[in-house]
Amino acid sequence: MEEEIEIWIELDEYQTVEEQSYDDDQFCNVIIHFADGSRIGLNVWSEKFFRREFNKIDWVDEQVAILPDLVVRKFDSTAIRKSIMDLINKDKWLEGRGFPIKDVKNIEDVE
Repeated sequence: MEEEIEIWIELDEYQTVEEQSYDDDQFCNVIIHFADGSRIGLNVWSEKFFRREFNKIDWVDEQVAILPDLVVRKFDSTAIRKSIMDLINKDKWLEGRGFPIKDVKNIEDVE
């Protein structure tokens, strides 16, 4: 049985053409909403942004680095959404992370 999820991507909220024409040197927020009401927030960086910022990473007490949750090569909503669905369904990315789901379908694919 597949569970439905909804993936909110910050890039989808941009209203103007100028805002939507983001380049590949950016980051954005993503929220995965599950049917049971639980959700995961992710920080997604483009590969270019990651490479540029890598030497500027924040360290907490010189012990732990604060990194993005995902780094993607193609930085647009469609590619980010597909990458997340592939991680969940093909790579079982959520198993063992407190989300014991088998397979999911993106609610937007159903509509």
